[in-house]
Amino acid sequence: MKKTIITDDYNPGFRLYLGSFIIFLSFFMVPTGLFITHHMHHNAVKALILGFFWVNGPLWKILGIAVMGKVSYYYLIEHLKIHYKRIIVPRPVGKTRYYIGLFMFTLPFVPSYVMAYAPHLLPELASWRVYVNIFFDLVFLTSLFVLGGDFWDKLRALFNYRARANFPDETPSEEDTTQS
Repeated sequence: MKKTIITDDYNPGFRLYLGSFIIFLSFFMVPTGLFITHHMHHNAVKALILGFFWVNGPLWKILGIAVMGKVSYYYLIEHLKIHYKRIIVPRPVGKTRYYIGLFMFTLPFVPSYVMAYAPHLLPELASWRVYVNIFFDLVFLTSLFVLGGDFWDKLRALFNYRARANFPDETPSEEDTTQS
């Protein structure tokens, strides 16, 4: 299959925008069905409407791609790849940001130990404990982004048996060079 090369002077035209709009609308098919059936009492009609909207969501995505056409679809994909690479490429993280990220990474372990060994220090209501756990889970996930892309590689190396730590300050010992 020959790949279409998109040049910078290519104008996607109306088809790209119409197809993109149709794809955008397809994401609202199920919520629209839920909204419409919210006050209905007859289950058969409710199931019919929800099934219609549930099936039509993916069909509208296919319709949107068909309206776009091959050239406009590749144009859109190429531009999405350019923006994706610009956002995702790991950049070096400063020392302060790294230490803040490490603090955020380890902070969510505190409520786990508090709940295990001193549960009386947390609020009595179970719903508040859920909110505390959700907050610290979000802090943990945010820390992975604060730590940067290099940390993802370090984290992945934890689960790779053959991964070795390489510290730039140290020179490899004679024992390390003979084993490899």
